[in-house]
Amino acid sequence: MKKLLVLACSLLFIAGCSSNPHAIEPNPLPDFDAQYQVKCDWSRNAGKGIHKAYLHLAPAATHRAVYAADLEGRVTAYSHDRGRRQWRVNNDDRISGGLYAGYGVVMYGTREGDAVALSEEDGSERWRVRLSSEILAAPAANADAAVFKTLDGQVIALDMESGDELWRFDDPVPILVLRGAARPTIAGDRVYVGFANGKVIALDVRNGVPVWERRVAEPTGRSELERLVDLANNLIVEGGGVFAGSFQGRVAVLDQDNGRPYWGKDLSTYGMMASRLGVLFVADSTGHVSAIDQRTGNALWKQDLLYGRGLTGVAVQDDQIVVGDSEGYLHWMDASTGHITARRRHHRKGFAAAPVAHDDVIYVLGRRGRLSAYSITPRN
Repeated sequence: MKKLLVLACSLLFIAGCSSNPHAIEPNPLPDFDAQYQVKCDWSRNAGKGIHKAYLHLAPAATHRAVYAADLEGRVTAYSHDRGRRQWRVNNDDRISGGLYAGYGVVMYGTREGDAVALSEEDGSERWRVRLSSEILAAPAANADAAVFKTLDGQVIALDMESGDELWRFDDPVPILVLRGAARPTIAGDRVYVGFANGKVIALDVRNGVPVWERRVAEPTGRSELERLVDLANNLIVEGGGVFAGSFQGRVAVLDQDNGRPYWGKDLSTYGMMASRLGVLFVADSTGHVSAIDQRTGNALWKQDLLYGRGLTGVAVQDDQIVVGDSEGYLHWMDASTGHITARRRHHRKGFAAAPVAHDDVIYVLGRRGRLSAYSITPRN
């Protein structure tokens, strides 16, 4: 088995470090006309967060609760309204991928390759399965199957009730990959998966048989770093299309049924993408935030005031979009214009993952484990 080199995205662009050829100088905090008030509904200590590790431990939210984890194996459930702790477990797991919650379970993966399912009701362990390698991405699920993706390019479906293996698919991985969060996406009877070699593959979720595959970005250049085109973020499946973005590659849309490409545009990204009313929102790897028409691929607006600030992925909150930066600030932008409308500092050490939206509230987890719920209201 060949040795994989895993690269943290944030190491590629160390702002202000003159010895790094990829360094970029971050913009200062921009001035703006505040149009929204930001309220912190509640804030709790959810463990140690990710501390200095290069992980993406995004919280998960369902109608029942919001769930957060830290890198030492603590998983906690909080009520939506006041952040009251409903349960906490500590399995001493080295959790390495974000959480999935739904169908009565909370799931995560570990550095040792364990796929773990907890009861959503009380946190008791439902099942645990050792897979082939580290699990960096949050899993996906439907009523029958939980789908995990491992660092060595395997996709494994496990029975939701028992954890028994249903099927397994693997695809070759390049020597150098990003330490990203390319979670699978299930829609209908298919699961869509982005891979480190720049490909999207649609599998039959019932048996793992490939339905189609399509390369979104072609590796170019001589070095492994130059040829890195990892699809390290999420896929969005809606409106008949599969929207994908790659590092040093392109953002593109593929036909959901057969993988035929509709459009693609050069754009490097590794953060979570979001969508609203036919518009795709992407934060690129240098700190520009773009709105792209999902049907045509045309750029609707581009916000460049946050250049170099080490942005998280994007979330949608009502008619606003929100991103975090490496200094721990949350920035809200009008989804129609891209104008900055509000700002709030969560924690000076930054974020463990992109914000997560649920019922017009966003939940953010700081690198040091502070979990907060934020709502917004227009200013009079």
